[in-house]
Amino acid sequence: MTTSLLNITPIKVGIVGLGRAGWTLHLDPILKIPGFQVVAVADPIPDRVKEAAARTGCSPHSSMDELLANSDANLVVVATPSLSHFEDAMKVLEAGRHCIAEKPMTLTTEEAARLVRAAHDRNLGLFVHHTYLHLPMFHHMRKILASGALGELHSVRVCWAEYKRRWDWQTLKKNGGGLMNNIGSHVLSIILPLMGSRVRDVFADLRNIKDAGDSEDHIQALLRTESGVVADLLISTAVPLSGPRWTLCGSLGSMVSDETTTKLRFLDAKELPAREVVDGGAPGREYCSESLPWQEKELPVEPAPVRCFHENVYEVLAHGAAPGVTPESAAEVVRVTNLIQAFGS
Repeated sequence: MTTSLLNITPIKVGIVGLGRAGWTLHLDPILKIPGFQVVAVADPIPDRVKEAAARTGCSPHSSMDELLANSDANLVVVATPSLSHFEDAMKVLEAGRHCIAEKPMTLTTEEAARLVRAAHDRNLGLFVHHTYLHLPMFHHMRKILASGALGELHSVRVCWAEYKRRWDWQTLKKNGGGLMNNIGSHVLSIILPLMGSRVRDVFADLRNIKDAGDSEDHIQALLRTESGVVADLLISTAVPLSGPRWTLCGSLGSMVSDETTTKLRFLDAKELPAREVVDGGAPGREYCSESLPWQEKELPVEPAPVRCFHENVYEVLAHGAAPGVTPESAAEVVRVTNLIQAFGS
């Protein structure tokens, strides 16, 4: 899809949902971008819309339907609860407005596909809030893989773990809650582009260990792509101690990173002597051994060479830039999320 350019300044924005995401993750950064103007907000809680109106001078509304009917917003942010993301984003697209959708994009693969088609059919921008694709770590790992230092990637290990308790609406399955939709979608948004091909096989175990609701707070999953790359995921808020967050292993080396510093240990293929299989009695009854010319590096995780999520949305709509998050990549996150949830339930 080629997103139609608005060719207007500022781009008028409406925000639906003024909770944690709508207020902190969308309203605050949008107000810092001169090319945007918040013209309307909607939330069923009157004090929230009053506060936003007082802060921005925008028109307050009690519902999305009211905002769409009575505002001239070109771009509408859907920051409503997870369960209604699909319905609300579809309303925005059907109203002919560009849409920023909070993650998870939808709760089902079929709904995600329908949103992607709706955006394409109407030549509208659909921007899913996978902000981690705009942060330093994703671009840092992609650069290391592109350098060839690790050789051919064969496995990824993620330890996204801490210990904390929750008792809010996101701990309930009926609300689309759970760690997989909350943090798991961020993790998948990062690793799926790195793995190079479509995920084919999944093993997963999802458990509720200590949160107040009934949704998972602990996930262990194995993913295997069509090309054979395996991802080993530990995503948990029930593990107070864990290993490094990121490990990438290739045919010539590996890297580990805590998102501040990355350590690499790798070989130069040109320095490796050729070896042929010895099929028979081991010479000297000894195991194969050799001294390998290992190289080691320690690299800082530098700032990402890309604009932040909302700046990128503006550049796409105003100047035709490439989107940092495509609707198709967000839909693939939903597909793999569903595979993990189905196996682990």
